[in-house]
Amino acid sequence: MNIKDVYFLKRRQKKISMQKIAKYIGCSQSLISRYETGDCGMSESKIGLYREYIDTYKK
Repeated sequence: MNIKDVYFLKRRQKKISMQKIAKYIGCSQSLISRYETGDCGMSESKIGLYREYIDTYKK
């Protein structure tokens, strides 16, 4: 399991929508979906924001 899979599982466990992360990062929801499925990559800065949002998310 790679780090991308770990964060995908964390996002699902915390019930964070792709829409919320996309708004925080400033990208489309489809980019998040394609990143998580491995269809495309994201810039390092966007990956950092993606991980930051998941790590610091509180309900």
